[in-house]
Amino acid sequence: MNKVEEHNHEGHHHNSVSDVKSLTYAFYIGIGLNAAYTVVEFIVGYSTNSLILIADASHNLSDVASLIIALIGMRLAQKAASTLYTYGYKKASILASLINAVFLILIVIKIVIESVERFSSPIATTGTIIIVTALIGVAINSISAFLFYKGQKDDINAKGAFLHLMVDALVSVGAVISGIVIHYTEWLLVDPIVSILIAIVILVSTWNLFKESLRLTIDGVPSSVNLPKVKGIFEKYQDIISFEHVHIWALSSSENALTAHVILGDGKFSDDFIAIKQELKAELAHANIQHSTLELDVKRQNDLNEKCTPKQPL
Repeated sequence: MNKVEEHNHEGHHHNSVSDVKSLTYAFYIGIGLNAAYTVVEFIVGYSTNSLILIADASHNLSDVASLIIALIGMRLAQKAASTLYTYGYKKASILASLINAVFLILIVIKIVIESVERFSSPIATTGTIIIVTALIGVAINSISAFLFYKGQKDDINAKGAFLHLMVDALVSVGAVISGIVIHYTEWLLVDPIVSILIAIVILVSTWNLFKESLRLTIDGVPSSVNLPKVKGIFEKYQDIISFEHVHIWALSSSENALTAHVILGDGKFSDDFIAIKQELKAELAHANIQHSTLELDVKRQNDLNEKCTPKQPL
């Protein structure tokens, strides 16, 4: 029985060098700006006894750590394969996005706990200082998030960083609103109320990232892959009488893989089909599967008379 097992190295849609460099610079700038702002916010918070600013600075500090983790994950994903890690360190980018999602959920829990505590024990502070400091935070986080806007559409790791920075900006907007209300009305309960609303928004925006990261970590089919489209690619070729053992998973946060056992009719294993197989791989690449491995078998006529396995649905 003839068999061919071949990897599709052509047509891979890896991130280009310029895209990787652009994302790397975005991480460096985002980390630098947010780390500097966190230090300033801590200093202002302690000097004015503002627990709101100290809490927000703690939140920003965790986000700086998350950006560093995401950057490490992205850089590891670019490392070459080795005899021990035959796929390289591509999966590190997925692990980093999962860690980021977990961080965001922990931040939500922390915000809710602090908000509940402040309902019973409101903390007096100066509204003007909160407004000015928080506005700086809105500007810094918005600029940092903008750097990841393009990359987050194609890379779940960049999406995690983008969400972190947008959440930071949103938290700062909430702090500005709280500062304005406190300054003009001295109604201190506005702080925990706004904080809980922010926590809900964070949770909603993070939940999909968490589910997708978890799915990719345990080798689930990426949401970016259209299963009916992949099935249609196999079914369009008349020479293919069945396909089975189809496995699709994510190699990294931006690259997917597929393996499949393809069975041909008797006498169909020819040079012509080798060309068709290359077309098949190219079509899979257009279906967002950049690395495909196909094992080809020929089903003999006597086997067909006994039993012909239908094309397996995905």
